[in-house]
Amino acid sequence: MTTQQPQPSNDDPIVATTDITGSVLPDAKIGREAFGFLLLSFGVLGGLGALGALHWAAGLSAALVGLCTSGVLVRRNSKRRWQQDAGAIAAFSSYAGQTAVLFYLLPPLGWLAISLLAVAAGLWLSSDEGA
Repeated sequence: MTTQQPQPSNDDPIVATTDITGSVLPDAKIGREAFGFLLLSFGVLGGLGALGALHWAAGLSAALVGLCTSGVLVRRNSKRRWQQDAGAIAAFSSYAGQTAVLFYLLPPLGWLAISLLAVAAGLWLSSDEGA
């Protein structure tokens, strides 16, 4: 003997956030992603603040490395020209800022950053991906 389960109405808030297949509707996805980005930004801000409390150069360096990485990723994954240009500008300006901080702290570290940039450019030019 089986018992019959009552069918939920469409006004039920639990049912309203999913469709028939059980996947989440766009409104719930947008809210979840917005909350995730909020948590991500607070976490990054807390980490940069903690590094900045240890030493100003540590916090600034972490911020510039993150900006350089995001610029490179935007440049590689974007199809529009202005997005690629924005990624290149972000990556170049943050790398230049990081090099300036390294020269201020210890000049050999600044020269090391310039040497690493030359090595990266040489590897890029000698690979097949540059063509």
